[in-house]
Amino acid sequence: MMVLASGMVTALGYNAPSTLAALRAGVSAVQATRWVDTQDGQPIRGARVSLPHWWEGTGKLAELVAPAIHECLQALPADAHARVPLLLGVSSAARPGRPADLDARLLGEVHLRLERAPHPVSRLFAGDQIGCMQALLLAEQLLATGQADHVVVAGVDSFLSAGTLEAYEQRRRLLTAANFNGFLPGEAGCAVLLARRGAAAPDALHIAGWGLAREAATIEDTQPLRARGLTAAIKQALGVAGVGMGDVAWRITDLSGEHYKFKEALLAAMRLDRSTRDGALPLWHPIEFLGEIGAAVLPCLLAWTRHAHLAGYAPGLRALCHIGSDDGGRAALVLQAAPPAGAPST
Repeated sequence: MMVLASGMVTALGYNAPSTLAALRAGVSAVQATRWVDTQDGQPIRGARVSLPHWWEGTGKLAELVAPAIHECLQALPADAHARVPLLLGVSSAARPGRPADLDARLLGEVHLRLERAPHPVSRLFAGDQIGCMQALLLAEQLLATGQADHVVVAGVDSFLSAGTLEAYEQRRRLLTAANFNGFLPGEAGCAVLLARRGAAAPDALHIAGWGLAREAATIEDTQPLRARGLTAAIKQALGVAGVGMGDVAWRITDLSGEHYKFKEALLAAMRLDRSTRDGALPLWHPIEFLGEIGAAVLPCLLAWTRHAHLAGYAPGLRALCHIGSDDGGRAALVLQAAPPAGAPST
């Protein structure tokens, strides 16, 4: 598969060019929010999208992601939009503060804003960060079998609601003045337009390999973390792409500020990277600037990787992308600016 276009609505910008330019420059959208940490009375810091008016719920999620999807579709003729399935990653059913009507209403709300009827194959993937990876696998099937010429994979999420913040604060998962091992809450809607590899598209980002696995020692589990799930997902992705860790120039991930994910990424790299390098393998993590964006993170990572290649600031030809969800799901992708010689067009 290859990524042809992207769309983004984030705390850094209302479209992909503005968001990606800010990420490149290292601009942070994190600031004090209107919510207060009950332990020390200080405002909780996070990255909020400045919408025309503030509210919570399914309608807000639709407002975040519909413009990103529309931005993606501008890469295609207008008469082709109705033939593009929408595969949308969202928070899992276990997420505290999740809108009760999200599964029933979100797709309809999004298509209402896009002013088009839903494609018969369009659906939600309720899997937090891994949801969009599951959507990518279905997109690959749709493209490979000719059921679609293009597919939009999008993700939308928000941690900025009272119920969500209260639950994560009680679990000591938020980064606050009283807790240095936590994440900064954020929100975003991000989308990418996918096509089958082989078409003439010099500005495309190619997904050369991917892998999925599960980690038994999750972030809220008491088992010792050995990063077996992430290691397995990366090995699978590298194997599909036919490359090794020594061929990877940089990593782009969903590291959020919690020590768990940094330790996991370090353990996986130590197990797999036996190459000799001049320096450390670069590690990019946009959540540092956008806050935790959950289900929207994978399209964000794909968009940033493509932009880095197009604008000439990528550390090298090939990137390793990896993500993980709280329930133990792990995914990895090998991303590159051009397919390797002799690779099949899938």
